[in-house]
Amino acid sequence: MYPRIILLVTALFISSVTSAEEVNIQLGSDTARFMYLTEAFGQDFGRLELEAGFLYNENDDWLINAGLLVRGESISVPLIVSIGARGYYAKIANYDVGALAIGGDLLLVPDSWGGFGAGIYYYAAPGVVAFGDAEGLTEYGAYVNFQITPQARIALGYQEINVSIINAADETLDKGAYFRLNLSF
Repeated sequence: MYPRIILLVTALFISSVTSAEEVNIQLGSDTARFMYLTEAFGQDFGRLELEAGFLYNENDDWLINAGLLVRGESISVPLIVSIGARGYYAKIANYDVGALAIGGDLLLVPDSWGGFGAGIYYYAAPGVVAFGDAEGLTEYGAYVNFQITPQARIALGYQEINVSIINAADETLDKGAYFRLNLSF
């Protein structure tokens, strides 16, 4: 079932390959996550970004996400802000879960830090926008990154992805440290 979903998500974003912005490869101790981000439209107040991602772990659990975020950057303030919505669909243990979350990402990158940055992110979906076996979903984390070149950054961070299951114990899809490589083109 999930190979069809992966193909559908890939097909939705394949038409934007010529305007691709970023590919992220993230590895944890027992998880791997791949993200693709592209600019949909540039605006005076920020740009609209589309994202698609796939995460899996050693327990054969997996998660697909797709999102739409508005990203704002300022020359006067060394802060990059992205806010928007993410849709999730996952297979965790014997549960099929889905959710529509809202949230965002804050990245502080002062020039005086010489390429280093620090960021946090948080996405939440309460029960009213969760479906399948889910009563809710949260994804949050913190990270530090370093810009190696204008097209490449590395990051070290910590993240948790938790799902509240109807009439069962909560399930954790990912919890722990990770290493990420961001490639822009």
